Amino acid sequence: MQLFFFSTQVLRHAPCSVGVFVDRGLGSIQLSRSTKCMNAAIIFIAGKDDREALSYAGRVARHPGVKLTIIRFLLDTNGNNVPSRITRARANTAEYEEEMKQDDEFFADFYDKHVASGHVAYMEKYLSNSGETYSTIKSLEGEYNLFIVGRGGRVNSTLTAGMNDWEACPELGPIGDILSATDFSVTASVLIIQQHKLRGKLQGLHEEFSIM
Repeated sequence: MQLFFFSTQVLRHAPCSVGVFVDRGLGSIQLSRSTKCMNAAIIFIAGKDDREALSYAGRVARHPGVKLTIIRFLLDTNGNNVPSRITRARANTAEYEEEMKQDDEFFADFYDKHVASGHVAYMEKYLSNSGETYSTIKSLEGEYNLFIVGRGGRVNSTLTAGMNDWEACPELGPIGDILSATDFSVTASVLIIQQHKLRGKLQGLHEEFSIM
């Protein structure tokens, strides 16, 4: 396994949004303007970083050689999972409602521009908890050459609750950590996006340098 050093100071103090790229041979793909030759997927759950990732994915979709699929993970509100019901009740706050509103508005705009026109494929996954999120992500192995995800920035998300406790690289966030793990894929590259944050407000990072 290849190790490299990544400075968390970049994530903390960058004056702009930041992308962490895990390259598993994406550079060897010769993109054609006449044929869709690269399958890319954007996983959208919730929050600022996911919205930033979705915005960047819209640029990727402009390349004629890229077939982009947006996979939206939605909370299954009809499920009978007790922890999910409890988490949903606790998440019923003004901050949560505002984030949900921004997510829906941003996603609807993206859908109208890219999905409705047929340029981007779309699928929904209804899940009840973080365990189902993990298994669903694992089921995507081998289907895409590139995954684009947000680092974090999710408010009270049931679908990622508890994932931070066992992630190997906090710099990548819970979803990026799963996709970048050596037991996930040896061919799928991953781009993790973090929206610009105010200095000193980044959560989950404790050391200046980490080994990835």
